[in-house]
Amino acid sequence: MSLNPRRYDVRELRRIADAPRDGADEAPRERSLRQPNRNRAEQAARSAAFTELLQRQRGLRLSGDGDRSDAGDRPYLTAIPASPEAEREIGEWLGYLVDVGGHVRSRDALSYYAELGWVDDGAIEALRRRLEGFDAPRYDRPFTPADHRISLVSIVRIASCASTS
Repeated sequence: MSLNPRRYDVRELRRIADAPRDGADEAPRERSLRQPNRNRAEQAARSAAFTELLQRQRGLRLSGDGDRSDAGDRPYLTAIPASPEAEREIGEWLGYLVDVGGHVRSRDALSYYAELGWVDDGAIEALRRRLEGFDAPRYDRPFTPADHRISLVSIVRIASCASTS
């Protein structure tokens, strides 16, 4: 006599396993299910931004004339460019920093970027003055390496506004 799985009675199997009969499918799980592909779009956007950063840096180095031969060197942002595109990029970036980490962590992050040589001290002071214009944060959490990569991409975008104007 062979067992045919199509002839199993699910109610009988649940009773044997002492599983609750009513609402057994909605029983709480030991581990929460992972959100399907929730971060895939975010990862793709970050990857595209980082690719853009590398292309901009490569383009600055390749197109560097005699007076711009150090365009790919640090600090990437020596001064705040005076253009509408730069203002928009600065607003989006600082808004992101404050929204994620709050005012104190954002000031600390700017100091960290100065230590890394991403931003010159003069530009840091101008950026710090602009931080206070942003509302209280929504999340207020410590920055992650991904947040710092977003900052690096933003810094290079802002610096590229100076080179195109």
